[in-house]
Amino acid sequence: MEGQESEPTSPISENSFKRIGLQRIDLVLDHPQKVYYSGHEISGKVHLYLDEPVNAIGIRIKCKGEAQVYFTDRSAGIRRKFSSDENYLHEEIYIVGDRNAKSTITGGVYPFSLTLPENLPCSFEGRYGRVRYSIRALLDITSVYRFSTNIIPFTVAPILDLNRDSLAPLPVCEKQSKIYMGQTESLKMSMSLPVRGYVPGQTIPIQILLKNYSNVVVKKLRIVFKKVIMYHVTEKSRKHKEIVVEIEQPIEKNCKSYDIVFDVPAVPPTGMIHCNIIDVLYTLKAEACVDVSEWYYRMFQKNLKLRTNVIIGTIPIRNYENPENTFSLPPDTLSSNVVSTSEEFYLDEDEPSITKIEEENQSEILLPVYEKSQIYRSSKPDRDDPTGDDGDSDGEVKPYSPVYRVYKFRSSTRRKDAN
Repeated sequence: MEGQESEPTSPISENSFKRIGLQRIDLVLDHPQKVYYSGHEISGKVHLYLDEPVNAIGIRIKCKGEAQVYFTDRSAGIRRKFSSDENYLHEEIYIVGDRNAKSTITGGVYPFSLTLPENLPCSFEGRYGRVRYSIRALLDITSVYRFSTNIIPFTVAPILDLNRDSLAPLPVCEKQSKIYMGQTESLKMSMSLPVRGYVPGQTIPIQILLKNYSNVVVKKLRIVFKKVIMYHVTEKSRKHKEIVVEIEQPIEKNCKSYDIVFDVPAVPPTGMIHCNIIDVLYTLKAEACVDVSEWYYRMFQKNLKLRTNVIIGTIPIRNYENPENTFSLPPDTLSSNVVSTSEEFYLDEDEPSITKIEEENQSEILLPVYEKSQIYRSSKPDRDDPTGDDGDSDGEVKPYSPVYRVYKFRSSTRRKDAN
């Protein structure tokens, strides 16, 4: 339950609860993982437990979505705070009664549904900002006294079709060479990827070619997959880098080619479409770590590095790698929202559509797999704000991890590890 809404209201004592006859009020969403899409329906039920009928204004559903950015900056010894916000959704509907007059309300189950607006940015949680959606139900006794359910956060899922990005299906090849101080021959390195675009759950296969014609010793290869977030306010922007995946590959004598693979975890897609104050992109860095002991050499003998951008989407590239079927659940656990999002499933033209699968097998339906995201460790923690302001508490919703679609592929390193 329960308790009062955080809007300014007069306090209600425990005796008032008993006098009104309210035991509790709960809200339950139909979708088991609380995942919804822009322009689609969010539905659920309000469970009202009363000792006896109550005279009240009505039962109200309140749904909101907003983005917030907050960070501090030190310049010339002065510490300044910066913040910005955007509002995308503020919907209130009465499912029982209205705000004009009181009526008698009995305990029971009250279904509701509302349609989300088009072009909502996807849910996002980061070190200096977030895009968050939440819903609650309220029993309005009067215009002043009201009781509220717990605030329930939900995920607005993104849709980014890699087949519509001209760069996503193109191969990547980055090359670099370097002649170190005191050497006459160079150290050469190249990094190749079959495509630039991937989805969560998909394996990124990297081929590194290392040709060392010098006498410099290369100790290891370091591969770093980073999420780069730009937080924008009117006065300035702040960049924050999170290390999503980090791999160290030992160098073998007389070995020039290295194949390194890892799976993309549950992360938001590139771009943060429809959000103007947060932007996300992903980079892949390959670093040849040289063995230099003397400190004065280290100033000049920097590691050889290659960098490239990687596009993360939600619908995989056709004719590159086909995902396997997602797991199934009985249809009674399914909301109409999931069925209406069948266009997100990637299927070959020769395969049956989700609708046909439903018609042929009413006992179960394919559902996408979603996994929780996380905020990864900073690549430069010494540059993070030392204030401890994490922005997780707004007086309403506790820290929340949105979920993102994760595919299953036969090449997945998870599958190999499991076997």
